Amino acid sequence: MLDHPIAQENHHLAQVLALGAYAESYVRDPAGAKLAVCQAFGLVGDLNDDLLLCIMLLLSAGRFAEAKPLLLQIGLAAPEKIPALYAVTASVFKYFNAGMTIRELAEFGIDLVLPWYQQHPGRIEAQQALLDLLLYFGLANDAENILNLAANPGLAAEAAELARYRERLQYDQDRCKLSIVMITYQRPEMLRHTLQGLHAALCETDIEIIIGVNDDWAATRQVISEAGITQVFYNQGNTGINLYKQIFPMAGGEYLIEIDDDVESFPAGFDRQIIDCLNARPDLGLVGHWPQGFIDSDSGQRLGAAESFHTRCEVAGLPFGIGPVAGVCAGMRRRDFLTINGFSRATLSKYSGEEPQLIRKLALYGKLSGVIFDQGLQVYVSP
Repeated sequence: MLDHPIAQENHHLAQVLALGAYAESYVRDPAGAKLAVCQAFGLVGDLNDDLLLCIMLLLSAGRFAEAKPLLLQIGLAAPEKIPALYAVTASVFKYFNAGMTIRELAEFGIDLVLPWYQQHPGRIEAQQALLDLLLYFGLANDAENILNLAANPGLAAEAAELARYRERLQYDQDRCKLSIVMITYQRPEMLRHTLQGLHAALCETDIEIIIGVNDDWAATRQVISEAGITQVFYNQGNTGINLYKQIFPMAGGEYLIEIDDDVESFPAGFDRQIIDCLNARPDLGLVGHWPQGFIDSDSGQRLGAAESFHTRCEVAGLPFGIGPVAGVCAGMRRRDFLTINGFSRATLSKYSGEEPQLIRKLALYGKLSGVIFDQGLQVYVSP
């Protein structure tokens, strides 16, 4: 999938980008860097904020053990600082992908936000921070308890979101065995090739295919029409992979498999292999195929597989590895997607792909992620 602009929404992605920019520029331009990061986090930039700026640098350097008690200390003593403190904290547990295990990153905010709320239960700043965390991870019962205790009309938006989330969990029913979801942008011939290979490789027959389109090209629409696909979401503009937030909820299959629109060849029966692995290991949350090779879309040159640091094992008789998942061909139980509240309260972009979002949310529920090796998945790449 080609890279696209960031969607016009926040969900703390703007703050994590500002945090990164601050870490890169504070040495050569400390005054300018301080001004920019203070604006992003709603700080006045006085001496009282210097400790928080120091914490930002510690986090950017991966020094979580030093930063965490300082964040806790400020929030307990100064509830008016909680919005800025929470934005820093959310940057870590929503978007950071290194420095700790994925589960430790996911749990980073709980150890801070809950004590802030317990110290200041009547402050809307603490209530909103805790509810954002709970809704992000799909912890519905805890969110309901906080809303009931707060009885605060200023939390109407959070209450409405919780109601919608509960309704999805309670009333959603499977329509078919498998939903294939994908998005595309301005490459109709590659999309045509991917769809042809997809149909040839699928094993399941009780399926639906859902496509999100980020362009207005007539050629793209023609390819989709010729493929007989009727479940299509035509985006108003181009929001990149953030369009998955519209597409995934459209799916009604017992299982979801996401594929990219630039696949050269699929493993035969790739869908059944993914489902078999999920059935064999209830503790697996997201299962993908690891690309066996790549093809330069301009030159046609064939490249080898990316280096893997997975923990190798065998699942459902297939060579498997616990670790990162490439979203080019990856699947999960749709019930798990609903349970973790999907992509709620996050922004998907090149800085925060859909796979890391799913993996970190699933990790909080004790779910692992991993990939199937050596089955023949080949993917185009652009130089």
